[in-house]
Amino acid sequence: MVYLFCGILSGAILAAICIPLFRRDDTLESTIIEETEWDLLQRKKDVVLGNIQDLDFEYKCGKLSEEDYQKIRGEMSAEAAVVFQEIDSIESSKDLDALIRREVSARKNKTKTGSPTAVCPSCRAQNSPTNKFCAECGAKLKH
Repeated sequence: MVYLFCGILSGAILAAICIPLFRRDDTLESTIIEETEWDLLQRKKDVVLGNIQDLDFEYKCGKLSEEDYQKIRGEMSAEAAVVFQEIDSIESSKDLDALIRREVSARKNKTKTGSPTAVCPSCRAQNSPTNKFCAECGAKLKH
């Protein structure tokens, strides 16, 4: 009898723990947390632009020939253009969510551009204040 009671109690506890893990939550909070297509495109845009910046740096360091640089740069630019078009098509819709995302993005960009930047002493390029070396030429930054 005690074993039966312990088994039933263990099963009930296990069910109480596991049911929320496998149930789909359709509340407003879960909808807000879910990543949308726009979020994925924004992340892809950041990756593509970062790759282009890395490619430019590699070329300036002399690690790529002119021909290879132009070919890869063209491919990456085409990929970036596709991502930008997809983002624009989502944002141009009269959707309230798109308007909210545009406003949030604009405010994030405003706070990013308002932050102080470090100027490279050799090439005068603007760098993030957290950089220790210039993103353009690799020179050591003075803070």
